[in-house]
This record gives sequence, C-alpha cells and structure tokens, in this order.
Amino acid sequence: MNAQLKIGDRVMTGIGDVAFGGDGVARVSDLVLFVPFTVDEDEAEVEITEIRKRYARGRLVRIIAPSRHRVPPVCTVYTRCGGCRMQHIAYGHQLELKRRQIGEVFKRIAGIALPPVAAVISSPLPLGWRGKAEFHIAGDSGGPCRTGLMALASHDLIEIERCEIVEESINDKYREFREALTADAIGIPGKRQVIWSDAQGEPPTKISAGPGRPPDVERVVRGRRLTIPGRGFFQANVALVGELVEQVVAMCSLTGRETVIDGYGGAGLFSLFLGSQAGRLFGIEGDREAVRCAGINLIREGLPNAEFLHGDVADILRNEFVSRGRTADVVVLDPPRDGCGEEVLKGVAALHPERIVYVSCNPATQARDIRRLSDYGYVLRRLQPLDMFPQTSHIEVIALLTRGRDERERVMESTE
Repeated sequence: MNAQLKIGDRVMTGIGDVAFGGDGVARVSDLVLFVPFTVDEDEAEVEITEIRKRYARGRLVRIIAPSRHRVPPVCTVYTRCGGCRMQHIAYGHQLELKRRQIGEVFKRIAGIALPPVAAVISSPLPLGWRGKAEFHIAGDSGGPCRTGLMALASHDLIEIERCEIVEESINDKYREFREALTADAIGIPGKRQVIWSDAQGEPPTKISAGPGRPPDVERVVRGRRLTIPGRGFFQANVALVGELVEQVVAMCSLTGRETVIDGYGGAGLFSLFLGSQAGRLFGIEGDREAVRCAGINLIREGLPNAEFLHGDVADILRNEFVSRGRTADVVVLDPPRDGCGEEVLKGVAALHPERIVYVSCNPATQARDIRRLSDYGYVLRRLQPLDMFPQTSHIEVIALLTRGRDERERVMESTE
C-alpha cells in the first residue's frame, strides 16, 4: 500500500498517455494512475478509487485544462454506458493512440523490439458504423419494462433512446421496438434483443422477437451476398468490412494452386473471396448454424473447391489434417477475443504453411499467440490495424507471418 495516497483523496495531475483499454495514464506519488475518460495533455482533478502495490485507479472529477485532443462527446449517456471509451478524443488522435498501443502490446507480450505496425486504416464512418446491436431488457410481463445498454463495469441497465455508433436503421427499429414494449403491444421477448441494420439494396431486416431460431440475415460485401445466422457473428463495421476482406486476401497472396485453411471461418466471409483464388479451401467452424450458412454461401458463389467442416478447430486440424499427413500452404485464423489455444497453434505449425494470416480484435491475445508461433519458426512480417470499432478502445489487427528457414525441423521436434 502506498503510504502517501489514500482512497478518496483528490489530486491534481497531468495525463501523459492513454493505455491499452482506453484509460488515461498519470503518475502520482510514485504510482501509475489510471483515469477513464481522460486523454494525454489533460490537466485533471481525480478522486482515487483503488490503490494497489504498483498502480492506482481514479475517477475523473473535472477537467482543469483540456487537452488539444479533447472533443465534446456526442452521446448523452457517455461515461455511463459501457460501450464507448474514446468519444472524448478527436478521431485522428484515436488512430494514433491505437497504433502506439498495438506496438507497446507486441513489445511487451510478443517480445518484438520493433513491431511492424502499419498506419491504422480509419473507418469511413466514425459514427453510425455498427451493423448489429444487442439491447438489454429489464422487466416482467404486466410490469414496467426498461430497455437499453449495460452500464460501465456493472450490471445496471442504462436506458437509452438511441445509440450514436449504430447504423441509423438500427436506431429506427429500436425506437419502434421500445415503443411497442412500453405500450404492451408485444410481449417481453427475453433479457436481450438483437437488431441488425438494413443492408443497402436489400429488403429491410426485420426484428425477430419470438422464440425459436431467428431468420437468417443477408449482407452484401464487395458485391457478394452472404447469408448469416440471425444469432451468428459478423464483422461489426458495415463501412470497413470490405477493406478487411481486401487486406486478408492480399496478405494470402494466392496464385490459384494453394491449399487454404480458414480457421474460425464463421459463415464464410473470407472463404467466399479466397475460394475463387485457391486450389482447395477448407473452412473450420464450431457453430453449426454458421457452417450451414457457409455452405449456402459457397454454393451460391459456385465454389466446388471449397468446403466447411464443423467442429473444434484444434480437433479438426489434428484429426482431419495432421494425423493424415496433409499440409496447407496458407492458414487464416480469426479466433474469438481469447485467441487460439496451444493445440490450435501446434496443429497449424504442423501443417507447415508458408503463410499465416491472423485476424484479431484483441492485440494482447494475438501477441501471445504470435510469440508461440515464433517458437515454431514463424516470423512476423506485418501488422495492419483497421479501426473497426471507432470511439471504443477496441481495434482489429491483421498479422502476416511467414515460415522461417528451419521451421520444419523445429515443428517435427516439438510434435514428436
């Protein structure tokens, strides 16, 4: 415990940086102090809320002198809702901070002295970019019903009338849904309600509030149609998903002869574009509904050389590929936020791909996994960030790794 600082104390301090996760960083009484909703160059009054051995946390009381990077947030519930953490920061500076944070994460976790981080590809829409939203519902039939989003770092529900980062058709549907609930025109569908945006040139996407499987959703990316499960995953940023696909395809550098594995392939977003350029493509996905939709998408696109396998990625790699002595030229990985398990990385390395393209919305777990892949002889060549999540602390990063000269021997030794 730091003897000079107590919980409840108020201090005046300058903010020197913004940490991965979005909190401003200051130094007070030889402790690192994390302060949400501040930005470098702010002069602020902060109340101490937590003290640890090496760091403390604080609550912003007031801005004494604002940073040149500070802008007024557009959301009326900003700092209360748990969604956005950077609306108070000018968008261009958000991009600079995120690029710097990625470099620091890869230095610290992956042990790379000079991470090859490219400039962040910005979102064409800093607001109104999210194509799917999940609203929370509190209340019982016959009683008052409240809808909104979850509060920051708690389970409290913050009632909202609109969200500034969702595509406007979602706000329109949410308003109608909220009015219907309030007027008891519809029954309470449960604790959560997913609403998808309308896709340009497509019929409106209806709200599915009843029991059972919701209808599939149609999206169009780079002129190609994708069918997605109504409760399935799809890239959030409607304005940047095409650029994400283009970057992944470019890093794969296919010539038409390669065998490609699309791990965690979802409904086939990347496979739809890689399949036409590969000799053979295998998608792997654990969600059965996503695999069903991937099959629809691949057939619609006319890709007989592509197929999706349902199951755990590690199990499929081991049982369907490694144990049968099969190899791959390119492996694409797009895991959930917690990254790939050790067995997945071991299976990938045993396939001896020339290239690994790793897509992640969590640079920390991505850096951890890339450090493991380096033990198998893979070298990180490029980190391409895309700001798929403006106004939030999140960032999407595509990593390109290529095989080192002695990788095959190292993999054989490690798998014996």
